[in-house]
Amino acid sequence: MRSVNLHLIAFLLVLLTVVGFNWQYGSETLIFFGFAENKELEIRLDNPGVIKNIYVTSGSKVSKGDVLIEVAQTALEMDQSDLSHEIAELNSQLIFWEAATRSSISQLKSQKIAKENAILSQIDQLESDLSIKKSLLIDLESIQPATDQSGKSPNVIKIEGLKKQLELIIQPIDSEIKKLQNELNSSSHPLKSQINKLKNQISFSNSASEKLKLTAPRDGIVGSIFCKEGEQVSSFNTLLTFYEENPNQVKAYVLENLLLKVKLGDSILVNSVVQSASNCKGVIIGMGSRIVEIPERLTTNPAIKFHGREIIIEIPTENEFLQKEKVILKLNSTENNQNDKVIKVFTPPKITSSIQD
Repeated sequence: MRSVNLHLIAFLLVLLTVVGFNWQYGSETLIFFGFAENKELEIRLDNPGVIKNIYVTSGSKVSKGDVLIEVAQTALEMDQSDLSHEIAELNSQLIFWEAATRSSISQLKSQKIAKENAILSQIDQLESDLSIKKSLLIDLESIQPATDQSGKSPNVIKIEGLKKQLELIIQPIDSEIKKLQNELNSSSHPLKSQINKLKNQISFSNSASEKLKLTAPRDGIVGSIFCKEGEQVSSFNTLLTFYEENPNQVKAYVLENLLLKVKLGDSILVNSVVQSASNCKGVIIGMGSRIVEIPERLTTNPAIKFHGREIIIEIPTENEFLQKEKVILKLNSTENNQNDKVIKVFTPPKITSSIQD
């Protein structure tokens, strides 16, 4: 009789334990493990070159825009040198042409002044003679000065002729001066056009050179460096990796027999294994297309191989997780109805761990 009572008491204790587990974890359907991490960004070079300078080391914290690696391209540097030399030669020719043009303008101005002064001097002399004659004849009303059919005196006719001559001489000189001045100020001169074309090529080449300065895409940390100074690198080779300081995703694995319990868009609670206060909510954003071997770090017995499906959970970057920190993930079941909860009381707990730690 005593033995029956002991068995009954043991059965009741087990039943109470099962009910307690279900009551505590009834809203949770799945527990598994993963790593908090950042997907590393690979920094590559579009064209081959030589590593000129490496300004960072693995683990360096950098800010957005900081120069990480500087690469030199021999062909590009030679092109820039040739272009600069050609521009310098054309500039010398341009300076010589501008000096010669200014000299021509100066000579034309001097020529204009000389011819203008010579004719104006003759006009002044004739006007002076005309003035003197008028003053001598002012009191001799009976004597009239000689005139032609138009009534103009010879001196007046000469003065008018000289003024027309001055205009005919000065106008071509002014036109030539204006033409040369416009050429000096114009940007369409062949030498200037050629220089501008080469400068545009230099600017394009400089833009290409800027692309050879690999900069940090955002604030973060330098991962691995796969090159060294002086090394010749091929195009599209990974030179270094880069990641943000805080993890932004979790890589986890779900055992094969639990795959149907997980789907894209599910909300998951992420907790640190060692920092109980560190937690956040994540969302499943990716699921692997094949079954893979689960890493040993997520297993308790390395001798036994476990397999499952890889899933990716997106988490906020404002978190306290370390890179590659092991985390616990709990998938909440919000779709269970009341009947399911009643059944749980009489069945083993639904809490399942992908690999017990």
